[in-house]
Order: sequence, then C-alpha cells, then structure tokens
Amino acid sequence: MSKRTFGTHYNNRGGVGRRGSSVTVIQQNVQYSYLRTAKITFYVVMAIVGPFTAVISTQYLHPLAAVPLGLIAGTIVGGLVACIIAIWPVLRAIWWWLPEITLAMLLIGGWVYLQDQINPIITGIVYASTIAAMGLIPVVRRYLLALLWCLIVRHRLRTCFSSFLPADRHGHLPFIGLAKPIPVGERVWVWLRPGLSLEQIETQLDRIAVACWAASVTVTKARTSNSAAIYLDIKRRDVLGGLVGSPLTEDLPTDVPAIPRPVATVPAQLDLADVPDIDDTDPTERPAKKNGRPPAVTGTPVKTATDNNPDLDWI
Repeated sequence: MSKRTFGTHYNNRGGVGRRGSSVTVIQQNVQYSYLRTAKITFYVVMAIVGPFTAVISTQYLHPLAAVPLGLIAGTIVGGLVACIIAIWPVLRAIWWWLPEITLAMLLIGGWVYLQDQINPIITGIVYASTIAAMGLIPVVRRYLLALLWCLIVRHRLRTCFSSFLPADRHGHLPFIGLAKPIPVGERVWVWLRPGLSLEQIETQLDRIAVACWAASVTVTKARTSNSAAIYLDIKRRDVLGGLVGSPLTEDLPTDVPAIPRPVATVPAQLDLADVPDIDDTDPTERPAKKNGRPPAVTGTPVKTATDNNPDLDWI
C-alpha cells in the first residue's frame, strides 16, 4: 500500500492538480491513527456506559426494557466520543487558526450589525476612526503589535515542529497552546508528545530562533511535577538596558539635611624647598640604593669562627 496524503494539491500556477507543490492538511498516518483510536474508544465507552445505564434503569424499568436502553445509551455516548477523537486533526487545525477566525467573525459581525443600525458611511467612519486610534496611541499600538507577534509565533512554531522536530510513528506533533506577550517577547505554552523531551528541544533552540525571527529562545518547565508541559520564551529585545522604576524610592526621607564634606587640596606642583637635605658626607647616614642595587659595604669586615680555625678551611 503506497503512502498518500489527505490534502489539497496545488500546482505551480496556482491551480489545483496532481503535479507541483502540495500542501498537506492532514497526513494519512495521523488520520489513520486517530480513526483507530476512535474505534477502540467507541467499544470501550459503550462497554462501560451500556451496563452502567442498564443497571440504573432496572430500578425504574423492567430488565427486558433496561438492557436495550443501556445499549442505546452506550452507543450514543461512545459514538459522540469516537467522533470527537476521529475529527481531532480537523479540530486541531481549527485551533491553530482560532484567533484569526474569531477576529474575522467579530469584524464581519460588527460591520453587519452597524450597517443594520446606522448609515454604511457612518459605519466606515467608525471603523476607520477605530483603526486610526489603534495606530496613533502608543500604548495601544505596542499592545496590538505584541498580540500580533503572539499569533505569528504560534504558526512559526508549528512550522518548526513539522519540519525538524522528531515525531512518533503516527506523526503526532507537540500541542501548541496559548501565547502571551512578555517584556522580552512572547511566551508559548507547549505540551510535548511521548518521544520528545526537554533536552531534545534544547538542541534545536537556535533553529527555532531563526524560524521565529527572534534573537534567542529559551525553554523551561511549566510544571515541576510534569515534564511534558514546557514554556518557550521567544526573546526579541533586551530589557536589562532600560530604566526600571523601584517602589523603594518612595519610602526614602526627603528632609535629610545635606552634610558638607571638606574638599582636599592637591598641590599643583612639588615644592623642593620643603624637602629636607641629607648630608652625604656623614658616615652615620646610610646611603640610599642607586639603580636598584644595594650600596657597597664599607668599614672593618667582621670576622667569623672559621677565620681563627685553620682546620675548617677545607669545608
């Protein structure tokens, strides 16, 4: 059986065809894995919910009527759970684009609602004024740019995970959670699949930073009790070089008098008249060293014990 991909194929001219580049929406191994899991889950849930419902129904119905009711309840609940698992790859793709879908629905829904209430020209003026205010107010502009980078980073990480991170035999990739802005960039919550570890992510941080258009990327555990949950910090700027306000300065007293300190005077030049002269002719004065060498010893040499004993000359 040859391997195929479930997706839409686009040719180089932009049309749909069999040749050219392809964009895979759902891979076949991923789809098969979830279908197999959904089938197993259906039977397990039906085997649990069916007898449980039949036992409870016997308190109110005849046993002959309680057994079919349990089978029906188990089939319905098991089918719902199996459907959710089977369509999970589609739900995951919707999760990846959920912020963009929500924003588009709000914009379109707001436009339609305002058109029904007021004039379309006024609706356009309201939208244009709102967009202009978002772009001209610095605080709002910076916050919106931070949110925009959070949306971009989630898609860039998904590209990284599908490109060079190892996946299991079913093609399962790490689950990308929510992203939030932080002072240095963005922080993304990621749930690792079995087969991946924190050490493997650390070996790919340089490649992740390049893919996310960031200066650097760091990874830390989100929970001390679970190694599967991690935080990826996408760093784009250095905040250590800026000024940080401290609340401790508010507690400092302001009525402390200034203490005058004496200022030391440094002479502009050395006055040689203040240096006392030393008489070099005085034999009691020890001459100073010249050129870093000790002075020559003058006077009567001191005799040692070997000078009076000729027998010790051979030593």
